[in-house]
Amino acid sequence: MDWLLTDSEGIVAFWLLIFVVCNGLRGAYCWFRDSGQRRIVDELLVGDLHPVRASYLLGGMAEAAQTAVCVLVDDGVVKVSSTGELRSTHRGRKQTDPALRALAEAIRGTPANAATKLYEIADEARFARFRELVERESPAVRTTASGRSLTLMLAASVLTATGMGLHGGLAEVPVPFVPEADRMVWLYVSGAAWLVQWGPACLWPSEKRRRWKALDACCRQETEFARAVLPEHTRHRIALNRERPKPPPPAPRPARKRTRDWSDAVGDGVDVDSCGSCGGCGGGCGGE
Repeated sequence: MDWLLTDSEGIVAFWLLIFVVCNGLRGAYCWFRDSGQRRIVDELLVGDLHPVRASYLLGGMAEAAQTAVCVLVDDGVVKVSSTGELRSTHRGRKQTDPALRALAEAIRGTPANAATKLYEIADEARFARFRELVERESPAVRTTASGRSLTLMLAASVLTATGMGLHGGLAEVPVPFVPEADRMVWLYVSGAAWLVQWGPACLWPSEKRRRWKALDACCRQETEFARAVLPEHTRHRIALNRERPKPPPPAPRPARKRTRDWSDAVGDGVDVDSCGSCGGCGGGCGGE
């Protein structure tokens, strides 16, 4: 133990060991924390996942809305125009899925002089029941990784590298592997140790990385299968209104013309030189 705390090479090994322990503890924590999630994912892979819920897990409410509309169009409940507008046919198959039934009722309740756009389903209030049912009936699976692991391990690499430099400087031990060098070289040693630790720390997944590749492949397959029953031109029409159009830019304000002040105009008409030569305007020509 004394070698790890008092020897120069031992100090380097001690702080690198601390970094390894931090990674191991974080890995064990994530393993036990995600045991329930892994069990749910395994059940989904062997079970029958509804295409709307599969689309929601794959890409959120926008994907779920698009798949749901494809199912309703295939069932004859909804028709789509050439510009992507959705209208109820007031016929078709009766929907047994609660979320699809709620969506069909919301589209049917649209006024006759209006039409539903795909992007409206994801955020407008009249489709709140559909969104609520999709979220409630979807499996409680976190599809992306936790960003804390990456942040924590990057912070651990900085702290252990800094601790290594401070430990070596305060212990007044020679620089490892080059004992004749100045002790300030410990700063370079700690910097090199940080670079060594930075690589493994970056291997931890960020919060944008998908966690379950097998589940993503299964959801993608279910989504594509549900949409593939429609002709390609129909799918293209539905997707025309997937994104809400951006509002037009505000019109430029007309430039205001600056009006000259009346006092400025009067001042411009007074001949200053003549006033000075006559002894002032108020005295007339008495200055002569």
